[in-house]
Amino acid sequence: MNTRQVQRQQVLGFTLLELMLVILLIGLLASVVVINFAGESRKERLDDEAARFQQLFHFAAETAMLKQQEWGLYVMPDRYGFLYYSNNDAKWLEATEPRGLQQHILPEDITISLELEGLPGADTNLLSQLDWVLDDQDETDEESEIPVLPQVFVLSSGEISPFQLLFTEKSELTPLYSSVSTEFAIPLTRTLAAEQLP
Repeated sequence: MNTRQVQRQQVLGFTLLELMLVILLIGLLASVVVINFAGESRKERLDDEAARFQQLFHFAAETAMLKQQEWGLYVMPDRYGFLYYSNNDAKWLEATEPRGLQQHILPEDITISLELEGLPGADTNLLSQLDWVLDDQDETDEESEIPVLPQVFVLSSGEISPFQLLFTEKSELTPLYSSVSTEFAIPLTRTLAAEQLP
């Protein structure tokens, strides 16, 4: 009888090793789930948005040179997009092809601002001498999502009006910044996300 009781205790209980293995497996599974749901860090998301813009701008500049067509960039606090000058229509039109150049709306916690003044060489740039005149019917509507004229010009000659585009991520108390800029031509210069203004 004593042997049966001893065997029952051995069958019903778990060893310390078995318990530790189960706890270890639960911990590993929980960490995998947390990593999958956490996604990218704030810096990675900001860097990805700045890199995306840099690649699209390079593509638009190369397209302008290949097609011998004038292109431009417009920027709003929560979005940006590209325009091209249509000789047939004699006005700037929104780029719809390829799809990547269509208007891009930024994630909710990322904003952008465009700096055009005070950049090196801006006053000697040929683009500063251009004077675009709008017809009365072409005036930009305040509520329009697409402006009539671009803020940054990308000429078919490869010349680009100098600009600095500042990406700001404000989901937490300390904002993060990343910038993309150029003086006259591609490639653009990009800074990695940091707490200091570039």
